[in-house]
Amino acid sequence: MIKNIPFTYLIKHIPTDKYYYGVRFKKNCNPNDLWTKYFTSSKKVKSLIKKYSKESFIFEIRKIFKTSQQAINWEHKVLKRLKVIYRDDFLNLSDNKSINPKFLSKINKGKNNPWYNKKHTKESIEKIRISSLNRRHTKESIEKIRLANIGKKLSNETKEKLRILAIGNTNMLGKKHTKETIKKLRLSSLGNKYSSKDYIKVKK
Repeated sequence: MIKNIPFTYLIKHIPTDKYYYGVRFKKNCNPNDLWTKYFTSSKKVKSLIKKYSKESFIFEIRKIFKTSQQAINWEHKVLKRLKVIYRDDFLNLSDNKSINPKFLSKINKGKNNPWYNKKHTKESIEKIRISSLNRRHTKESIEKIRLANIGKKLSNETKEKLRILAIGNTNMLGKKHTKETIKKLRLSSLGNKYSSKDYIKVKK
């Protein structure tokens, strides 16, 4: 049985002095595949191969891994640390989470869009799927979601459900409080700042 050995690599195009850092994690992949039967998934690299030949590149294996997830995580870490999407000496357009803003600015609708009538390769789809597993919202993203929801109107039914859930009594869903209970809830919501007598005086 052929052992699967995910790996990261670095290639350099000598004529243009540009680099490309990538990862290989396909089933039964092996470092020996690089530049023999695997020539990256980059369209820019393939275009340069077509124009200059594969001999115009030099390459090296940078790191090998036990799992695909480890390889993908490491690739993103390196690409992010090097800030490749903002550098002219790298051919990478993405660090697998962010995309080069210059590339985005050139995208137009319809046939002028580079992705028009094109689909992700199986490898890129798998990379996206694996990197999305076990992902958690950061505090920053949670705050953005919270701010985005400010100002949105809730239905009366939703407000009632949230209010009842907040006081920990789901048995009241669909039911109405008595006037006495409403008064008690109002007093409770003051956080014991006022006594019942004080509250009555304030209301007067």
